[in-house]
Amino acid sequence: MKPSIFLSLLILLFSVFQRASGQAVEKNGWLFWSHQQKLSERWQFSSDVQVRSSDKLGYANTLLIRPGVGYKLKADQTITAGYTYFGTWERENKQSVHENEHRIFEQFQIEHKIQRTEITNRFRLEQRFLNQEGDRFFAQRLRHYITTQIPLFTDPLFEKGTFITVQNELFLNLEGQAKLGTKLFDQNRSYFGLGYRFNEKIELEAGYMFRYIIDEVNTRNNIFQLSLRTSF
Repeated sequence: MKPSIFLSLLILLFSVFQRASGQAVEKNGWLFWSHQQKLSERWQFSSDVQVRSSDKLGYANTLLIRPGVGYKLKADQTITAGYTYFGTWERENKQSVHENEHRIFEQFQIEHKIQRTEITNRFRLEQRFLNQEGDRFFAQRLRHYITTQIPLFTDPLFEKGTFITVQNELFLNLEGQAKLGTKLFDQNRSYFGLGYRFNEKIELEAGYMFRYIIDEVNTRNNIFQLSLRTSF
């Protein structure tokens, strides 16, 4: 998909969600660190750590830790399997209420370039073991993520310099909809960011994410995200 076409589709999707009625609006901040560690020519270790704030940045209420092991089928294709811990701490009546979710995931990622523009497609299947108010149940969902990094002021090989990122991720609930009280499609995340690549191993990026959740009362999350990506 050409970057211009992807950007146009993302803007259209964003505008459709913005016009929807009957919504709650929240403001959040996310800190995100993503790391890849090469183990051999084919094998790699990956990890994501994310801390999220409550509405209006009052306090940190979510911790996500996601390690995985990947295998390169080709130079531009990787399969990964791993585990995710997802914990939340919500304040209710001046007390902290903790809920956790454990996930197993499998994913397939494709990377390619159009000139210097880098495009990544990722398909992730998650098996979710949830604990909500003492009720334990199982669910599955599929996530599709596409991101485009477009160089702005960089060296000829895009090894260093500034870039913009445009991405979108949608969520499909395949199992457990009755327990979750959700529909097949219940969430979409659109993102635009500005980043700097220090070298091939370190990138820093800040951006805005529009997260739309379809529920009894639909929720619009306006999220500021600060991301660090490392690869060794």
